[in-house]
Amino acid sequence: MCHMWHIKQLAVHACGEHQRLQGASWQMFVLVLVAVSFAACCGAAVVPRDQRYASPDAERGHSWGGAWRVKAPLLGHSLMHHSGEVYGQEATSTLPIESLRAVAEQTFGDQPLCVLDLCAAPGSKASQVASQLHIDLLVANEPQKTRAALLQANLLRAGVSEALILSMDGTRIGAIMPNAFDVVLVDAPCSGEGNIRKDPSAWDRWAHNDHPQQLQSRLNLQKDLMSSGWQALRPGGLLVYSTCTLNHEENERQCCQLQEQGAQVVRLDEQLVPSTPEGFLRVWPHWLDVEGFFVACFYKETTHVDPAAQMDCLSLGKMGFRRLKTSEVAGLQERVLQELHFSLPPGIPVMDKEEDVFLLTKRLPLLQKLLPHTLLPGIRLLSKQQISKELRLVAGGNLSSEEWLDLYKSAGGGLGASSLSLKSAVDAPTAWKAFQEMKQQRLEPDIVSYNTLLNAFAKDSDGAGAQEVFNEMTDVSVTPGVVSFSVLIEAHARAGHRKAAEQAFRIMQELGLQPNEVTYTALLRARLLSGDLLGAEDLQNELNVVGYTLLIDAYARVGNVEKAEAAVDALSMNAAPNLATYTALMKAYSRAHQLQGAEAVMSRMKAQGLEPNSITYVTLIAAHGKAKSLQRAEELYKEQGPNLASATAMIGAYGRAKDAERAQGVFDELCAQTVRPDAICCRQLSQALTGARPQSERKVYCKLQPSVLLSRERICNASRNAFEASIASHGRARQFCAEGCCSGF
Repeated sequence: MCHMWHIKQLAVHACGEHQRLQGASWQMFVLVLVAVSFAACCGAAVVPRDQRYASPDAERGHSWGGAWRVKAPLLGHSLMHHSGEVYGQEATSTLPIESLRAVAEQTFGDQPLCVLDLCAAPGSKASQVASQLHIDLLVANEPQKTRAALLQANLLRAGVSEALILSMDGTRIGAIMPNAFDVVLVDAPCSGEGNIRKDPSAWDRWAHNDHPQQLQSRLNLQKDLMSSGWQALRPGGLLVYSTCTLNHEENERQCCQLQEQGAQVVRLDEQLVPSTPEGFLRVWPHWLDVEGFFVACFYKETTHVDPAAQMDCLSLGKMGFRRLKTSEVAGLQERVLQELHFSLPPGIPVMDKEEDVFLLTKRLPLLQKLLPHTLLPGIRLLSKQQISKELRLVAGGNLSSEEWLDLYKSAGGGLGASSLSLKSAVDAPTAWKAFQEMKQQRLEPDIVSYNTLLNAFAKDSDGAGAQEVFNEMTDVSVTPGVVSFSVLIEAHARAGHRKAAEQAFRIMQELGLQPNEVTYTALLRARLLSGDLLGAEDLQNELNVVGYTLLIDAYARVGNVEKAEAAVDALSMNAAPNLATYTALMKAYSRAHQLQGAEAVMSRMKAQGLEPNSITYVTLIAAHGKAKSLQRAEELYKEQGPNLASATAMIGAYGRAKDAERAQGVFDELCAQTVRPDAICCRQLSQALTGARPQSERKVYCKLQPSVLLSRERICNASRNAFEASIASHGRARQFCAEGCCSGF
């Protein structure tokens, strides 16, 4: 059984102009995969397999046209992603299986299905099949051995126990296994024109001199795959054909040729819309800011099948296996249950000549013909009398991310597993180590691997390290793209290397690469951190929301409300300001001592459906604290609720008003909630209790243990004594130390 969880996202509505263009409201079904840990930030909740028909009234948080937006980078680094609980997928890429699910329920009811995924790697649709359909066997094929190993590892990681992985030419499967499958999925290799939203170069293929030859080669392959799949489909079965391309030749034309073989179109306009006049599903990229996709579904008319044509099942002995005895099976089941807390799925436990134990499908006639082309005959249960890594992956369990990744690598995850290790690195040295391990395994890092490593150095503000990675990238003939240059510029910007960032930007332009909004935002950061506000303003028309927010924050630092508001207006013409944008604007009003303006920003924020966060409240509390407007500051503090950030701001507000008693009360309330005050919080309390502004010699203490008093030589004894005396004078003598969160002050 697949333990992957799915979110059912129903009714993604076209709105506004899209509705008017279509003449009516329409909807399509989209499946989004997210983890329960991210439900709050993504506005969705996880739905187990047996509860996938969730109410559309479920809480969705922020939405656009009924669509949930998922923070994919967060998911990619999560334990639930590493363990296979979630699988990232382009929204429209889920449509073939969602279409199939809708039709299969009407066609087969609750009948367990035998499914063939003819072009399955890397496994997104295969794992979706396992979680959305009632199957007892999923045959997933990939002709390339390395990609087939990755496919197997991905399905095992997703908990799919009913899969049989093939590595063979998909055009031959129909001849080997005619009339064998209830469902066949042909997600055919195509020109990928639907990906222009994320890969504009997809359009350039039309301009290549060899485009007609390349197109004809793809058309021939698609036709052969469809014919093979049709031959493998049993009478009464369903075939789904899909591509992520837009042209007629690879879509409608191929479908017409299959119809000439007797295929009956199952109209998808009864299940999913928009559809073509023929009843196929077609999604254009500009409709909902998604990838373009095409889906068609066909039914094979029921005919009499000669029983003599069916294969006779060879004995397991002739297939090279010994069936386990009943006592052996019982002992194995008990062992797996005790060690993994996992019950073995249905199947036939057998032992091969090397004494490894496998779980075979009960459809032995099918396995008989496919066995020479499989990576494994089934799930390996025992290897050298030890529970196998494959079974551990399927069973899951209470494992760390590192343990999951190690299992994933050992099961054949290949470059994908190494890339996950690289993405999961907490810092640049760890990422560099994972990168070197990748090369030691003779895996050739691709541009995604290099970009991930570049990003690790950028997050560590290591411009020199990023430049070294970039140089190696070019030395091994991996051509840097826009993302590569953008991350390199970001790394130099964070490191304070303005000249290096500008040089990388110039080289990028000289190579004919078109900078995007992310590139300009990285360059903006470089100019702002070097103090060049005028140079940053020159980039204003090229920025995204993050870039505009950085610019507004720069205006806020100098209290320039007029320019901050102008930047918000400029951003609003192309995109919606987010919470961070409005908070930066509020900061500008606060710095300019315009409380009414800051309060107005809070109102604007809420009117846009944005929920203020702790940073927003802290900004406004601090503004009222500076103005000694304690009543409003207290209202905001109560509205936000006590946490470290808001309590620190409130202590600061009382400190400015020289109200040490209430400052101490907020501090006590914080400690009572077992929240450990940090250095900034302690400094605010110190100022409030001593009634003094920060002096160069004054140091800060924070509460750590009631029985320990530690100090450092660099702490001024006079300041410490004054601080402790001030505390004692309020009847709240405490012992403080300078370790932990106070280090660095």
